[in-house]
Amino acid sequence: MQKRKNKMVMIIVFWGIFWLMGSLLIYAQDAQTYYKQAYIYFTQENYTKAEELYQKAIELDPDYEDAHYWLGKVYRQIGDYGKALEQWKRVLQINPQNPYAFSYLLNSYQSTHRVQSNQGLDYLREGLNLLGNPDEFLEWKEGWSEDLLLSITPYFKKAVNLENSLIDAYFWLAEIYWYLAEQISSQFRSLAIGNYKQVIDIEESTNSISFNHPSVYWRAYLQLDKLYESIQWNESRKELWKRLEKARALPYQEALEKKGYSGFTYPSRIEILYTEQGKEEHWIYPEKEVTFLVINGEVEGEMEDMGF
Repeated sequence: MQKRKNKMVMIIVFWGIFWLMGSLLIYAQDAQTYYKQAYIYFTQENYTKAEELYQKAIELDPDYEDAHYWLGKVYRQIGDYGKALEQWKRVLQINPQNPYAFSYLLNSYQSTHRVQSNQGLDYLREGLNLLGNPDEFLEWKEGWSEDLLLSITPYFKKAVNLENSLIDAYFWLAEIYWYLAEQISSQFRSLAIGNYKQVIDIEESTNSISFNHPSVYWRAYLQLDKLYESIQWNESRKELWKRLEKARALPYQEALEKKGYSGFTYPSRIEILYTEQGKEEHWIYPEKEVTFLVINGEVEGEMEDMGF
């Protein structure tokens, strides 16, 4: 008797699963049918009907990637950019690597109408003004409007188009793209890395003692290190810090070589005093048991025994 009951239960469960799978298949087919019909109306520029049918497809299959994508294009055609953006962000939630939704999202905002100028610095200032509190963004990076950030990026892009040495604009583009990589799609990550690198490349090629002045140059190194760490690019982190070590050492190396001293890099310690002669620096190399006296940026020579 018990075996018979077990057999009946198994039959009921089997048919239940079969019915459920069949229902899902029907829904999927129906969603696809709505999607195909919607596309026909889209090509005929009947956007009202296309919107209706894409929405029906999505009701049956909320993760229907292509339906969300094309519904975004419908909204774009009728000028409802807010709804279009929401659809493309939904596509990227379903598939963060969708290149088409990413491209539309990235290029949705192009306006820089708040500034009328041919000076890159004016666009940089307006971008920072729209950001509101840049220091707070750097510290917290939570709760910021993705749409607001996307609308700010054209100002920073315009800034570097006009003045490609504006490292602050590259830095803030990198910061925004990194945030969007965490919130929307990892495709923004490569843009963040590229802009951090621009900061470093430009500053190191134009200002050999940048490391003496805490700035976005320093921050770019730190942020790029954090970004590499978050995606476990350990070799890239090693190369990054090798590059910084070389950049820091170069001006000291060049200054000492002019005086005939070779083989010196960044000092282990630097002491700074202000005397009647001006700024006096002691570049200390304990591993070589030598300290150099530098007055107003000029190497005077070795100092007497410092007690090494």
